[in-house]
Amino acid sequence: MSKPPFSITTALARISHPDDPVDEGAIENAIAEHGQNALTTRQPRNPQATRKLILDAAFYEIRMAGFAGASINRILDRTGTTKGALYHHFPGKAKLAYAVIEECLPQYIDDVWLKPLDGEEDILPVMMGQVDSLGTKDAPKLLEGGCPLARLASGAAELDENLRKRIDGVYRYWRRGLALHLGHGQFNKTIRTDIEPSSVAEFIIATLHGFLTRPPALRNSETHDAFAREYARYLNGLRP
Repeated sequence: MSKPPFSITTALARISHPDDPVDEGAIENAIAEHGQNALTTRQPRNPQATRKLILDAAFYEIRMAGFAGASINRILDRTGTTKGALYHHFPGKAKLAYAVIEECLPQYIDDVWLKPLDGEEDILPVMMGQVDSLGTKDAPKLLEGGCPLARLASGAAELDENLRKRIDGVYRYWRRGLALHLGHGQFNKTIRTDIEPSSVAEFIIATLHGFLTRPPALRNSETHDAFAREYARYLNGLRP
């Protein structure tokens, strides 16, 4: 015969009638079972998942609004987390911005600009295709609202020195990665050997930065086609 579920009312009734026999083992088992049920319904915490959720939302917010216009409240609305949880992981807006610059922006550089060049014997057609896609539905979602790195850098004069240094570090990361691919192209004889990869990488990044600083709403098909045409002309000039 099954035992009735544990009841606080029944337990209190037993206390009020101390002469009644008490099955202490049954009460202990019932309390243990009650506690186990409570544990199984409690949602497990995942601090790393919460941190990533907040960081991704902050990256989106900064991409859309810039650092100065970024709103902590909008970040919280997107994540459904509390202000306490946000400040537990990122104690202050500046710390959150540091994390976006140091973690999200290098990943953006990899995903959008560098990884597509990995393993390519001739990187120049791939680089032309990256710019061609900017005017189509195949443009990377990370470029919605413009280049996030260019967006932050354009307001660098209003940022503190620590933020400016971190942004410059992302540019240096991009330049080194692109220069490495250009050097591989020289080794593969698809790029002239008389060019300096680091200098060419700097020029290409500055060129892309200038175009991507303009918001997508102000880039019509005519301006995009003109930029893509001249960009391809420059890249073709790098051939032996």
